Amino acid sequence: MSSTVEQDKFGNWLRPAAPGLYGLSLGGLIVSGSGIVLALLSFLRQLYTLGLIMILVTILVVLLGLVKFGGSSIAEKVFNRASLRGRHKRGETFYVTGALSTLPREHGQRLPGALVNVDTISGEDGLGREYTLLHHKSVKQVTAVFGCTPDGAAMQEQATINNQVSHYGAWISSLSVEAGLSGATVVVDSASESSAGLCAAVREDVAPNAPAFAKQVLDEAVGTLPARTSVVNVYASLVWDAATLGATDDNLSPAVAEIAARMPSHTQMLSNAGAGAPRPLVEKELSNVAQLAYQPSRDQELALDSLTGMEMVRSWDQSGPEFFDDSQGRVVYHDGVASMTLMMTVPPESQITARSFDRLFGPNPKFLRKRVAIIYRPVDPGAAARTVNRLVRTAEWKIGTKKGRATSFDTKVLAMAEKTEQELAQGARLSMFSLMVTVTFEANEKAHREAVNQVKSLMNQLLMPYRFVEHAGSAAFHTTLPFGILPWKYSNKPLWLEGVI
Repeated sequence: MSSTVEQDKFGNWLRPAAPGLYGLSLGGLIVSGSGIVLALLSFLRQLYTLGLIMILVTILVVLLGLVKFGGSSIAEKVFNRASLRGRHKRGETFYVTGALSTLPREHGQRLPGALVNVDTISGEDGLGREYTLLHHKSVKQVTAVFGCTPDGAAMQEQATINNQVSHYGAWISSLSVEAGLSGATVVVDSASESSAGLCAAVREDVAPNAPAFAKQVLDEAVGTLPARTSVVNVYASLVWDAATLGATDDNLSPAVAEIAARMPSHTQMLSNAGAGAPRPLVEKELSNVAQLAYQPSRDQELALDSLTGMEMVRSWDQSGPEFFDDSQGRVVYHDGVASMTLMMTVPPESQITARSFDRLFGPNPKFLRKRVAIIYRPVDPGAAARTVNRLVRTAEWKIGTKKGRATSFDTKVLAMAEKTEQELAQGARLSMFSLMVTVTFEANEKAHREAVNQVKSLMNQLLMPYRFVEHAGSAAFHTTLPFGILPWKYSNKPLWLEGVI
């Protein structure tokens, strides 16, 4: 019976957009129109030189600053390159911890970048579980990180998978109506780790009084296991605005209490969505996540130390890398290995199912470690209605201003926008999302080449346009960590400008 159940399909995502013409955005049209009008006025006054200058300036501004090439304009690329060069001259691209750190002694081993000013807050939630919250002091936000144990889709019936996907959509929908919630991230962290921990765990479970022959057979069987095993960890991070939850600069207690009260409900929703038995992570676990991100080779050491009871627990303040260098642009170097990050520019151009991302999410032998971060930006119902309204008007504008007949693609975009508007009117919720992928590999040319080819292959099979992060490697690397960094909180660009320029 279950074999007849079809996989649910998803797609038809819409990008925030404003009316444009001939490939120009609304901002480009405004600049172009203003330049042409000023040039015409100059010609009418017989100021021909000034008119020609106005036309030339308009063309340069539009071409260099408003036309996108590979996701960014020429001006943005030049600015980013100049910014990276300036940061390098000021010594901001090389981060060192320990005795040579330039940070205050009490913060000499902290995480770099946006995480340098993050503190931890520990307590117990409504279910009596210990938790550790991350307080992002620079943006006044508080993050709760849940460790998830999904069963995966390989051994489950399709009807069960479809039900879990439906509940996952309900959880995303709930983010838009939760007071004080700024955003959420889901991070799939995969690695091809050493099997030493698994082998030691199997041997530890052998009863002391077991027959010698049984011990020998088990030991030989363990010896036949592959040297490395595939490991997938999933983290769900929820980020709240502390002030909205009643916190002040001197007292975070109201926000912490409110978050602790909400954590059980999110646990239940994530569990219904197929996350297994989600639980809030504590400081030791958060520190381990950071250490493995910077030093993937420590997986065997941490596993064996945990089994033998010799585990050395690092606090959050001591979980930073020994060094982190992002002066090269796309590739960043940290603790003897290298990483690079790419980001989605347009959602998948084809419909997807619950299994479409299996290769992207799963471990890959070409990488020491890989993190796929899906970042959700909930939109309140009022802003959602205005956004979709603008999408409908934009689609109608493109059809109305198009020379000749409207193509099937044009009519499909309009139908999608109108359908979304109808669903919102019936109570649906709108969330914006993005996807980023960070891969870590050996710091040599061969590993770099193989990593580039492999990650391109993974992205291309999804028909998902993307681009590598070329000049902000450190920021991109830390955004894909499950610690609640929301990119738009560090930008001054308002939501209503999305798609305008």
